[in-house]
Amino acid sequence: MKKRIALVGNMNNNFFAITRYLRDMGYDAHLFYRLGMEHFRPKADTYKLDYADYCHEVGWLKTGFHNVDETEVKRDLQGFDFYIGQADEAAVAYSCGFGMDVYYPYGTDVSKYAYLPQEYSIKSKLFSFIRSGKNGITYAQMKKGTLSKFQRGVIVNAKHILAEYTNEEFIKELDGLHYKGEFAPVPMPFLYTKEYDAVREGYIPDVHWKSEIEAMRAANDFVILYHGRQEWKSFYHKFNSKNTHHLIIGFAEYVKRHPEKKACLAMLEYGNDVVYSKQLIEELGIAEKVKWFPQMYRKDIMYLLKNVDICTGEFDKSYLTFGTVVEAMIMGKTVIHHREDRLYTGIYPELYPMLQAKTPEEIAEAITYAADHTDALRQMGEASRKWMMKHFIDAPLAYLVNIIEGR
Repeated sequence: MKKRIALVGNMNNNFFAITRYLRDMGYDAHLFYRLGMEHFRPKADTYKLDYADYCHEVGWLKTGFHNVDETEVKRDLQGFDFYIGQADEAAVAYSCGFGMDVYYPYGTDVSKYAYLPQEYSIKSKLFSFIRSGKNGITYAQMKKGTLSKFQRGVIVNAKHILAEYTNEEFIKELDGLHYKGEFAPVPMPFLYTKEYDAVREGYIPDVHWKSEIEAMRAANDFVILYHGRQEWKSFYHKFNSKNTHHLIIGFAEYVKRHPEKKACLAMLEYGNDVVYSKQLIEELGIAEKVKWFPQMYRKDIMYLLKNVDICTGEFDKSYLTFGTVVEAMIMGKTVIHHREDRLYTGIYPELYPMLQAKTPEEIAEAITYAADHTDALRQMGEASRKWMMKHFIDAPLAYLVNIIEGR
């Protein structure tokens, strides 16, 4: 009988995909994900309903970290042979005595939350006595430490940390935690491709915004999609910016050069700078060329991806892979993106094809090339999909299974 595996956390539906892959291999894999977080629920990433038997919505954090019922957590997680963790749920599990065999960082857990204060200040502890009997964290609860203490602890003490090599800055943040386990630059196979192969091949699912997507497609000869967060003006931490304004300015320049083209830039109302992006679009006079969609489930996004010509990534720091470009390439779409190849050629024998750009001028040139070379674009997209399947899905799953089996 194959092992029972607990996957703890579901940021961006990452672990829902891994859970399904493991179950396909015969493992008794179960997913534990927190209440709320609407877009991080299984229903957002599948057209089916068969997940209820092995996906468990847990209320561990419903009244805050310091009111977690340890008995409930232990009841939910006991009896498994192997633990895979990510995010707050994994931190809660660690605070209740469950270490992770594998931890998959998602980004800000390493670069931000693990570096926040691990203990409460003396001032905070003294103030807790004044609040005695009122709502708030008590002195006894503060003695346990902050949630960040356990977020850092679950990462530092995991037996294996698996994460795609992104850039030197992120690796420096990870190394700064002085983790005790083994790190390997292995991507997280967070997209269950079996769900979306049929969509790519022509199946039309019953999704939200279907009519809007199809109307946009019919009205335009060339559609560019950026479906990530609008982040370029507000500053929260050094990994926050995506330079989305470079894309908007670059697209405006393309429209200025080719006013006769029926081109459209599609984006989601998602991120801290949606308002600023809309203001910039108005200032540039391209509002009629931009189609906004609301934040949507991945199962809706994948149909949107099917109906565009090219996608874009980020234009600030170099990344090889992340959510939006993986989703795009799995659907056979080429991406315009900023990637410093020197960072990754030592890890992979070859990199996926893409259109390199960072500045608005470079983005305008990339859009021009893409619109004029649609056959080459499709070939690049198909090659990108094959690269993703090999290096981002198949190889990482094999690596994870070797860890599970102790090979």
